[in-house]
Amino acid sequence: MLIACLLSTIGAQSAPAREVETRPNIIMLFTDDQREGTFSADGHPFHQTPNFDALIGESIRFDTTYTATPVCSPSRVSLLTGLSERTHGVGFGTAYALNEAQWATTYPALLQAAGYFTGFIGKFGVEYYTFRGQAADRFDFWWGHDGWTKFLPKQHGGGACKPYHRAEADIITPIMGEAMAAFLDAVPEGKPFCLSVSFNVPHGSQATSMHTGYEGWHRMTRPANENPALAGSPFYDTLHRDETVEIPQQTATDPYAHIPERIQQQDKGRRNQVYDYNYTRETNLEHHIRYGQMIAGLDHVLGELLADLDRRHLRDNTVILFGSDHGLLMGEYGMGGKALLYELAARIPCFVFDPTVSETRGGATVSELVTSTDLTATMLDYAAVEASEAIEGKSLRPLIEGDDVLWRDELFLESLFVLRDTPFQEGVRRGNWKYIRMFDGVNGWDESDINFAGRSPEFEMLFNLKADPGEQQNLIDDLADSPVLADLRARCANLSEAANARRQAYMQAVLPTRR
Repeated sequence: MLIACLLSTIGAQSAPAREVETRPNIIMLFTDDQREGTFSADGHPFHQTPNFDALIGESIRFDTTYTATPVCSPSRVSLLTGLSERTHGVGFGTAYALNEAQWATTYPALLQAAGYFTGFIGKFGVEYYTFRGQAADRFDFWWGHDGWTKFLPKQHGGGACKPYHRAEADIITPIMGEAMAAFLDAVPEGKPFCLSVSFNVPHGSQATSMHTGYEGWHRMTRPANENPALAGSPFYDTLHRDETVEIPQQTATDPYAHIPERIQQQDKGRRNQVYDYNYTRETNLEHHIRYGQMIAGLDHVLGELLADLDRRHLRDNTVILFGSDHGLLMGEYGMGGKALLYELAARIPCFVFDPTVSETRGGATVSELVTSTDLTATMLDYAAVEASEAIEGKSLRPLIEGDDVLWRDELFLESLFVLRDTPFQEGVRRGNWKYIRMFDGVNGWDESDINFAGRSPEFEMLFNLKADPGEQQNLIDDLADSPVLADLRARCANLSEAANARRQAYMQAVLPTRR
């Protein structure tokens, strides 16, 4: 049944159930490295996000949302496909690349086939691993780039953003704002659209490249506003620099007090390669300031987009979804970066603006367990496009509309990123509990490497999130003989085996391409 359904999806797409005129426009806003709790509407002590706050006040907010996987490339493929990394197989340390059959089941391909005008702006994050030089052909409007651009792309050589040096101060975020206006100009009259905006900020590469004149690529040892290009900016010059900015108490402390060195050696990439998260308290403070500045600049561009939608009389028929590829550790546990299943790396901000319910339910917070692949299913639902049977996300529309529905009571978590000495990780979140188990990672993994049946984990963590929301007390030894731990271990093993079974069925229907 699954194979037949997938093959039919890859072929002729189902006709939309509604007339074109009644289908809403869809905008998917996706940030990079933005963790939960970073809007002033969330009570953040110094971030300034008035436009996000206002939109959240009209939206349904999902405050317990996990990314499909806390690493950028596989997370982005998961959003496109509605599948976990284990199923779609595409990421930094896997043996596979996205192929044409898989692309045909992505939400942009499905909506385009159903009559939507599709656009992509920003960091594609997939072309680097496949479709090199061909991604633009998969959208009606393309303003994307692969890999990591810089915060000031022209100042750093331009790269993929070279044709778009028009914005004031040549900063990537307002450049993307201009691209959103260009997309709206290009939409054919009377045609619904789906715009995917993949912001670069507040990613670590953006923070470090705000100013490199004194510090090199991996350092934040000097204030970014020493860069003359940022002088006078309301966001990137003096914002937050005269405020009291608290940094994590664990900054620059021993990371091995939390995850042993035998499991993950910090110096193999988390502390001194790729991005420098070997913080001193001074560089950590500078990162927090820059992080807040980038989010403020992002907020300004959102405000311009909303004003543009209003000017064009589009807001009343446009659904806006918001998420991030993953969160970020910024000194907590003596660490930085992502790829771990701690809440700060695995949780993301998430909300959906639906103009049909904003007056009656706007500002509501939903605490059910949500995952980023649910956003994929939600977009397909709004567009009245049938998803393949393989999709793992669930449409959020019942929760958005306030229906009394039976929702998931547990969520399987995974991180299969293995570079920089990161282990394989699996976990389960249920109720107040979160259980995580770790295994030695294998670069270039395939199915045999992620079958953990009968294997003993190298390391485990157990947290009571109600009593310990900061995940400071690993209870794995304290509750070694408890029914709670036994049950969570069994559930994690069962969910892992079920995930592998889904992967096997998916491989038979849509054979992933090996690199």
